[in-house]
Amino acid sequence: MSKEPEDSVDPTYAANKEDLARCMRMLRARADMPSYRELEKQALAKGGSLPRTTLSEVLNGKRFPTRAFLLLFVDVCGEPFERHEAWRQVWNRLSVQYRVDQRELVVPEGDLLTTTRRRLEEVEERAERLSADLTQATARVAELGDLVEETGGVWRQAVTRLAEQGHLTLAEQALEALIHMHRALSREHSPNCLALRYEYAMLIAGHDDQRALVLLRELLTTCREALGPNDSLTFTVQRELTRQGLVAPAEPADTGNPAQALPTGWNVEPRNPGFHGREIILTRLRQSFATGSGIQVLRGWSGVGKTQIAIEYAHRFSMNYRIVWWIDAEDPVLIGKQLADLAVQLQLVDPGADTANAVAVLKGYLHGTHDWLLLFDNAEDPALMRKWLPGGDGHVLITSRTGGWSHLAATTHVNVMERVESVELLRTHEPALDPKEADELAAALGDLPLALVQASVFLAETVTDLQDYLRLLNERPREVLSEGSVGDYPLPLAAAIALTINRLADMEPVGLALARLCAFLAPETIPVEWLIGVHQVKDSTGPLAALAAAAGDGILLRRGLAAMSRFGLAVNSRGGIRLHRLTQSVIRDQLTPEDQECVRDHARALLVTNSPGDPEDPDVWPAWSRMVPHLLAVEPATAKDAELRVMACNAGWYLIERGDADASARLSAELYQVWQLDLGPQHPHTLAAARDLARAQRERGQYGEAAELYEEALARAQAGPGPDDPLTIRIEHGYAIDLHLLERYAESHDLQEDAWERYKRVQGVDHPHTLHAANHLARAKFALGRLEEARDLHAETLSRYRTILGDDHPDTLRCANNLAVDLRSLGDLQQAYQLQTDTLTRRRRALGENHPHTLQSAISLVETLQIMGRNVEAHDLHRDTLDRYRRILGENHPETQRAAMNATSILFSSDRRDDAAAQSDTGENSQ
Repeated sequence: MSKEPEDSVDPTYAANKEDLARCMRMLRARADMPSYRELEKQALAKGGSLPRTTLSEVLNGKRFPTRAFLLLFVDVCGEPFERHEAWRQVWNRLSVQYRVDQRELVVPEGDLLTTTRRRLEEVEERAERLSADLTQATARVAELGDLVEETGGVWRQAVTRLAEQGHLTLAEQALEALIHMHRALSREHSPNCLALRYEYAMLIAGHDDQRALVLLRELLTTCREALGPNDSLTFTVQRELTRQGLVAPAEPADTGNPAQALPTGWNVEPRNPGFHGREIILTRLRQSFATGSGIQVLRGWSGVGKTQIAIEYAHRFSMNYRIVWWIDAEDPVLIGKQLADLAVQLQLVDPGADTANAVAVLKGYLHGTHDWLLLFDNAEDPALMRKWLPGGDGHVLITSRTGGWSHLAATTHVNVMERVESVELLRTHEPALDPKEADELAAALGDLPLALVQASVFLAETVTDLQDYLRLLNERPREVLSEGSVGDYPLPLAAAIALTINRLADMEPVGLALARLCAFLAPETIPVEWLIGVHQVKDSTGPLAALAAAAGDGILLRRGLAAMSRFGLAVNSRGGIRLHRLTQSVIRDQLTPEDQECVRDHARALLVTNSPGDPEDPDVWPAWSRMVPHLLAVEPATAKDAELRVMACNAGWYLIERGDADASARLSAELYQVWQLDLGPQHPHTLAAARDLARAQRERGQYGEAAELYEEALARAQAGPGPDDPLTIRIEHGYAIDLHLLERYAESHDLQEDAWERYKRVQGVDHPHTLHAANHLARAKFALGRLEEARDLHAETLSRYRTILGDDHPDTLRCANNLAVDLRSLGDLQQAYQLQTDTLTRRRRALGENHPHTLQSAISLVETLQIMGRNVEAHDLHRDTLDRYRRILGENHPETQRAAMNATSILFSSDRRDDAAAQSDTGENSQ
């Protein structure tokens, strides 16, 4: 065999149609992987035909090609003419074998062979004539297909209007007809048809989930094959399936690109199909990460597109990571929960694990790996951010409006778009603009991306003449300044949004009312079900008057939501909608102070209507996670609504239950400070905020500060609601726990005993709060040396816990651990050991290895092992537990210090005297 050029494809080795298909795929790869659509177009330009369906079957080895098909494919893929003969010879050789294999023909010999060959030539000539006729017909079909593609946008708008007006059956029928038309014209793999299929599946999902899933799975396979794994529609379809948790990211079709399934840990929004430009920034980010700068910051003022650049980076380079996780970092209170969600996603902790534990485990895990990317959006404080960074060899991308990052990260400044990028972006959204007009509009809007998108959507939706729009744009800032306040945003953006608001008021007033309502919530995802079930608005003349007319009308409300998205005021985001913070600011500033307060009150009422419920119930914690950012946005400290104030207190308690005491302390401190002045120090809501703040301080290890808060709140509660009020008893119970931690055991015992008696009288002997007080009273008795009383009360309480809450409930396990200590102290080592081992096993399973309660069980078992003389086991378990304490609670937390102080005696007992001396020094320094 003669030597071929290095990049040539040698088909002569092909022994069957599968080998031939492999050679054809290699040839396609050498031609830079043209899509099936591109191959079909190039074939038509050469007067031939390569239908996409046939291409798929041939390239996957399912079908043997005709000679004309093979040679046309070879030609389209750029194979030199002198190489065509090799492909022809291979086809001639395989065609006989293929026909023998498939049709079981016997090749005639002698004269019969000559006759048969002549007939085969005649058949081939006839086939070529038919092929020419077919080519002409295909060309006509292609013309019709182009016409359908050109008018597809109009049809899709019509279908959208049908759906918005509630004619869902008609919309489904229209979409189905359009899809059939594309298939009849061999356009079933065109981007337009695939987009129609996606819209059809999502419309079907409203009443037939199973069928919609089948359609989406089929569509995902087709999108990967026809459009490639990097296409925005492919990402959208796969993201929808992955979000539902109903299908794992599948391998892409054979496109010649590396397999690019979504990473294992992934929560980034769908790729923005309208993203343009910013290539220099994206390249700089990638190069900086590649050269060792593991933390990057995109810094720029609002509206310049930092978030969109981060989203594009995540999608474009997702194949380089196993974990890509997005964190909304504007409110530090919410960061820990989002990182905890990643720990759950990676199955590092159970869904019920508290936030501090989950974050500690996640940071330890990420520190030991490298193929991850964390994206913190709108972070403000570099000092606060440092505590969330895991270190290690992974990548962190931060977007921020503020400075001061130089000591922590490499900073890339993001400014407005380059003019050429602005023009491209405008013409993508509004193709009717010519380059000169787009340039003029970009100049008027200052090349600000958010304003460019707003203006182009307005022009596309309202068919407004550009000069009229520019005239309105120039006039509108004066109206903005005269009618509302001037926010921290560029005036061209304010003017663009104001024009959209005016047009929305004329065309879809319900949409405007919903936009105003959303403007007073957080710039995070707002669940659609909240807005569809919006509470009734009685005022028919105020800023939300349109909602009064639409109350209970799901179709009108959905149409309003669609209008918000269509006019560019909101984007769809993970089961809801989201408004940009600048858009929210402009919408708020268009209202008078009176109207602002009116809308804020309705936003508060919306949250109360969707209250998640008991913050101690783990089943509703996901709902609380969605609620907290919006609750913080409506300024609960100044609310007059009593139900909202209760929700705010419950939010503080939820944050503690999830292990985020720092976040709870910030929220509760604000509530307590404001309500003391506005409501009075003895108001139940003020006292509830004081209770939340005191417990948060206790969980943070600030026992002294917590005791002062408890003591003051208890005196006020006894003078206000009264000593038998459940809130007063809870404060007394919490104060007793804190006194115990301060080793004021006698005071703790008397308070806890009083709280227990009151609980039994007010709420009953088997109420969980009563049992909780009994458990802590038994601990107080133990601390005073009344060991038999402690054991008996713990045993009785444990029995009630198991009956009422179950064997694995955290309160049951807490009581079991305390009873084991009683038994050990009374000399019943074997029973103590068995109970502690069982409790530790259950806590590890229920709470995780790193939960503070699990660590308490481990330390308790260590002490029992030491007394039993099993010093090596005690040392190994203690060393592991102390490392976990230091990592999770920090070196200075009282629990960590107690564990460190116990280390010395354990090391001496196991004959590790040098280590004991070092440990003793460490313990002294840490005091």
